[in-house]
Amino acid sequence: MNKTIVYIILAIALGIGAWWTMQKKNRKSTLDKLDMNFSVSDTASINKIIITQFPGGKSTLERNAEGFWTINQSYKVAPVLMDVLLTTIRNVEMQRPPAENEAKTVLESMRKRFRKIEIYVKGEIYKTYLIGDDAPENKGTYFKLENGDPYVCYLRGFNGFLTPRYNVSVNDWRDKILFSSSPQTIQSVEVKYQMSPSDNFKVGFSGKHFQIEGATHFDTLATAEFLLKFKRVYLERYIIGFPKKTTDSLEAKPHDWSLELVDIDKKKSVLLNFYPTSDEDRSLAYLPKTNEWATIQNRNLIPLKIRRMDLLR
Repeated sequence: MNKTIVYIILAIALGIGAWWTMQKKNRKSTLDKLDMNFSVSDTASINKIIITQFPGGKSTLERNAEGFWTINQSYKVAPVLMDVLLTTIRNVEMQRPPAENEAKTVLESMRKRFRKIEIYVKGEIYKTYLIGDDAPENKGTYFKLENGDPYVCYLRGFNGFLTPRYNVSVNDWRDKILFSSSPQTIQSVEVKYQMSPSDNFKVGFSGKHFQIEGATHFDTLATAEFLLKFKRVYLERYIIGFPKKTTDSLEAKPHDWSLELVDIDKKKSVLLNFYPTSDEDRSLAYLPKTNEWATIQNRNLIPLKIRRMDLLR
């Protein structure tokens, strides 16, 4: 009798186990078929991302042979922004499917506006999905595969919207690095003041030793510290759509001061003409080499805006 009960219990347990295994397998199979997988785990293999905004513009991000990313084959992308996008692509996941009425509203809005994301791996299209509006209460963003249903997607540990990470503005993607030179690669640095030429100076190199043009005695430590300040300096923003009338007016006036750095790497050589503004926090600069205007925070310029007497002893 006791053995019979044991056999019955064992049979029931095995039956429940088999049923649970079957249900789990079926559930996993169902989930695999759902169109909710938006992530790309191996972001190192991604070599191109096309972001198209409807209505709006289009931008193509590409990884070059050196490992840097460029946008529209024109400008280097800021590495920190690219890291944010790749991290998002790797970690984005479905949070929840929208309710029936919510889904209808999402699909209707996506017919009018959305962002199309095309991800290429090793030169071949790997994944395409659409991004719509942001979900209510600052909790996720609507995603859908091209032929799939919409879902609310999010990043674990991040409470906010994902749309801004898929930006199409070239100016926002551009790397804002202005100077990235070391004393070992700098050939010369020249600073000129239009209204006080006596403050002008030029630091150059004679062999392995630097010198100040026209000076026999100068503070080598102060000069070395000055050159070290060009290792990493950022501008604030490139100005897009600056009216020609404004630029012509500015160029017709003498600039306040200028700074020219010549690097062994010509791509790192920069000439800047600075114009006075009423803003105490930032300066306006013209880059003749690329015919562009930019703003630079004065806190980044103060260490560079020194005068000849600061380097003499």
